[in-house]
Amino acid sequence: MIAPAFFSIVALIQMGRFLFDFLMPAELFLVFLVGAILLLFVSIRTKHYVKQIGFGLLLAVILLFGGQGIAVISGLASGEREFGDWVTVLVMVMILLYIFAIIEIEIFGFYLLRKMNSNSSADTERK
Repeated sequence: MIAPAFFSIVALIQMGRFLFDFLMPAELFLVFLVGAILLLFVSIRTKHYVKQIGFGLLLAVILLFGGQGIAVISGLASGEREFGDWVTVLVMVMILLYIFAIIEIEIFGFYLLRKMNSNSSADTERK
């Protein structure tokens, strides 16, 4: 989620226009997927936030591929169907919910990091 904001600021500085690519999280899905799987692995090993991170990952995958599938099946992706009807709204809502799922995973990843750091500092104090 940092990449679209960073590139928007760069475009604002270079061209004087604010351009925000809200589809960039979908374009960077493979990067997200690798990070989310690693985060899920760590949460399973530490037994913290497994349900939250696992549910967020599952939801993100379903929403992204579901939205793409609907766009392809309906003809919205190929241009057969006109942009602006209810299918467009459905696909855009699914992409927006996908972005919220990514944010949810980021939040629980941060909580997991804090939990691990607090546990490691408590272990250091005991020694």
